Amino acid sequence: MTNTDKPSPSPEHMQSAEVEAYLAERTQWMGEAVEIVTGSTDGNPLEVFPEPTTPRNDSEGLPLSDTQAVQLREIAERFGIGAERDVLGTAKIRVKEGGKAWKVEAEAKIGPAGETIIFAGSENRKLGQDEVDYMYEKHDVEMSGKTEYDLVRLLAEQQPDFVAQEDEVLPFGYDISNHFELIQDTTGQLVKIGELRGQPVMVLRVDREDFVNEAGENKYRNQPDSAALMSFIGDVLTACGDEESSVGLDTSTTYASRAVDTIRAGLRSDRFFDVGMYGRQTLADVRGLPIAEPTAINQIPGELHEFYSKMLNLQAELQ
Repeated sequence: MTNTDKPSPSPEHMQSAEVEAYLAERTQWMGEAVEIVTGSTDGNPLEVFPEPTTPRNDSEGLPLSDTQAVQLREIAERFGIGAERDVLGTAKIRVKEGGKAWKVEAEAKIGPAGETIIFAGSENRKLGQDEVDYMYEKHDVEMSGKTEYDLVRLLAEQQPDFVAQEDEVLPFGYDISNHFELIQDTTGQLVKIGELRGQPVMVLRVDREDFVNEAGENKYRNQPDSAALMSFIGDVLTACGDEESSVGLDTSTTYASRAVDTIRAGLRSDRFFDVGMYGRQTLADVRGLPIAEPTAINQIPGELHEFYSKMLNLQAELQ
């Protein structure tokens, strides 16, 4: 049985004053984190903490002493970063965020038996060799040259009690060049592939625009973040005449900044949004490891950068 932390009170329907208090408290924590690194609370967290790389486990982090590392972990835990145990969302419709193969499996293990389960993944991200090896060793499946989208579909189909059906491409999509506005057409971005315990299972394609910058580097832009994905599913429900169903995102405690996305999504509508996060122990169980290793210290600065960036977005949207 999975251990669960009791979720903190849901922030998705905060009033403006409550959101401001939420931001003020975390701004203070962020200042303390900056002080650990620089000796002063005055630094800009976006400059002190490096922007996370893609994938996150390639992040170089910061040169920290043992004492600084311990102190920074303590601050990170206040934000929920790297918790050992799961924090479960309660929304009935669950979006599994995607990511590395073992992360998708961990996402699939948490959350209530939803009305609808949606596995999200990108066709633009090729699987790394570590994922190819993992899928072959654990599932006896060869996935060389496959994408994250291929991966999430396969793992969706491997869920216990999954019943495959003929693909149904739903008449909804989002426009990456226009603030992810709802498109009522069969774009192929949302496809029903079957049912799990009598409830729909879908795959959600996470699109983006790839480009080469002036330095000749391969980059991408216009990829929906967690708030945009949840808002899109909310828009689909609204277009179908459903104003009540709640929407949740399942991710990792490594990416605790997704909690800010639920507040942002909630500001845009009266629908209930939440976030569920699998803990380090669930990830260890998925990978067949005996103990839950602490979140790598090199990943914490990048997530603090991401958390602060999302806080700024929330502040702007609040105003």
